[in-house]
Amino acid sequence: MKKRLFFHLIFTFSCCFFLFFCAAQPANYKVLDANSKSSIVKKIETASSQMNSLQVAFTQEKSSGMFLEKVVSKGKMYYKKSSMLKWAYSQPTNYAIIINPRGAFFKTGNKVTKNKMISELGNLLLHTINGQLLTNNNDFSITYYKKDDILAILKPQNKRLKELYSSIEVYLHPQTYIANKVILKEKNGDITEIKFSNPQKNITIADAEFQE
Repeated sequence: MKKRLFFHLIFTFSCCFFLFFCAAQPANYKVLDANSKSSIVKKIETASSQMNSLQVAFTQEKSSGMFLEKVVSKGKMYYKKSSMLKWAYSQPTNYAIIINPRGAFFKTGNKVTKNKMISELGNLLLHTINGQLLTNNNDFSITYYKKDDILAILKPQNKRLKELYSSIEVYLHPQTYIANKVILKEKNGDITEIKFSNPQKNITIADAEFQE
């Protein structure tokens, strides 16, 4: 169950930090033309290249037909250029995915596991942060919108992702290009909303934080 949750989580994170085509345009948002889109992509790439580290808190709310109430989880994400990352839940339980030069690991309590799926997801995360998800990406078609913030709506082209997701909405800060919120809708009707807060860019993060 936790590993399935992590697949959804990591895919969401991969979309949310730098960057689904919806049938209707989002209310009050203006779709960006080709020139504006190109400008936004370049700014995202620049922001990515200038990011040496990042720490951000998140609150995740999941609505599902399986639950009477929303399931709320909280935690923090840590990133250090160019190959270290940790996405850690602290509430209601503690577990994390950790990526470091030795590989990608799933950690719960004192148990640490390593497998091919975690490794693939880890590479996807790193390609997101270093900008390759946008510059060399065949898995999604992306439409950008603008209001007070920037909204990126992604449509999966990959067969496996199409089977999992119906839409993903990513709301980006218009100056930092770091996500404020992500709304992910799964094919089965589940909805996950992740809100990010207190982003701290280019701060000192000890390597020990990424120890598996």
